Amino acid sequence: MMYQAIIVGAGVIGCAVARALAARRPSWKILVLEKEPDVARHTSGRNSGVIHSGFNAAPGTLKARFCVEGNRRLREYCRTRNVTMLEVGTVVVAVEPEDELTLAELERRGRENGVPGITLIDHERLKTLEPHTAGRISAAGAPSADVSDAGRISRSAALFSPTGSIVDSTGVVRAYASEARDAGVEFSFFKKVRSVEPGGAGFWIQTDVDRHESVFFINCAGLYADQIAHQLGVAPDLRIFPFRGDYFRLVGDKSHLVRSMIYPAPNIKYPFLGIHFTKKVTGEVLVGPNAVLAFGRESYTPLDIQWTETVQMILTRHFWNMISGPDFRSLALDQLKTTLFKRAFLNGARRLLPDLGPRDFVRAQSGNRAQLVNSRGELVEDLVLERSGRSIHVLNAVSPGLTCSLPFADYVVDELLKNE
Repeated sequence: MMYQAIIVGAGVIGCAVARALAARRPSWKILVLEKEPDVARHTSGRNSGVIHSGFNAAPGTLKARFCVEGNRRLREYCRTRNVTMLEVGTVVVAVEPEDELTLAELERRGRENGVPGITLIDHERLKTLEPHTAGRISAAGAPSADVSDAGRISRSAALFSPTGSIVDSTGVVRAYASEARDAGVEFSFFKKVRSVEPGGAGFWIQTDVDRHESVFFINCAGLYADQIAHQLGVAPDLRIFPFRGDYFRLVGDKSHLVRSMIYPAPNIKYPFLGIHFTKKVTGEVLVGPNAVLAFGRESYTPLDIQWTETVQMILTRHFWNMISGPDFRSLALDQLKTTLFKRAFLNGARRLLPDLGPRDFVRAQSGNRAQLVNSRGELVEDLVLERSGRSIHVLNAVSPGLTCSLPFADYVVDELLKNE
């Protein structure tokens, strides 16, 4: 059968794009191919379910462009579609003196990005929001990049953003897929794409079961998006490396210690937010994730080593350039400790809630981040969309990909239809 468009990948981006494309071109025959038995089986269903406010993204980036709009639209979408969502707010806590400069930078980014209600708060206000968290009671004498801001920054124990929310992330993907189906989109599961090549009216897509022809091709394959793009000669200098995030959760009688989302001030050199606490829509509290280079794109435990993928990763100059940086090696070693030793993980968590003990944590899920790395070994921070003729390739839809999904899907469709 001839399709006007085939989408590979039924994660949050693939399903959001299917929904958006069907709305724009209701007469098209559209097919979504997915190798798993259902939607959201990997990154989209293995995350903490956060609707981010938009203060982490550097102004001018696609993330900054889409996150604030995505936050507003996704919250409204969840209300209208009855997807479980709670508007709990986000606090980012200063633990060390130098963290206050990071909070000031995040506030600046948030205001420039248009995040509603974002503000620096003092210790007293922090304790009304999250009574059990740590935080600097006084930061007198803390360094300041701008003398005029010294008084304001030195009183800051945390950054507060009221639009941060939590959501059933799998429920969001299912809702997108349901809308797409209602609009006539076909979903075909247990179909792993083996090859994509130009031919016929546009592209031939060979799965391990059958073969399909399509005029347009949209690559939303997540952890495998680079491999599919390379088959069409797209983005040959970019590689996806999997970074595993491990989670713990608080035992039931400790869940009341967290009301919302509590983050440490991050290292803004890297796209990781540090071990943090997230109140889930179920009431339980997730702790994590860390960020550890995984030995396989779908390797969810330290001992699950996918040798072929690991060797392919190690043989690239991207890998060696990445690990040659002393800052990255230091970060990687610290993160490795958190996955090998429970105490190291808990020590990171207890910087935010110091009264917790080892028995207050039990292991929860793990998920892999499809992190794009360029040939210089740099971790690409922004969303990346590559277009080649009538094919579109989503190569770096990392966090806050869920939050950005609705406006980003519109952007993908706009780019696709330029070649209609």
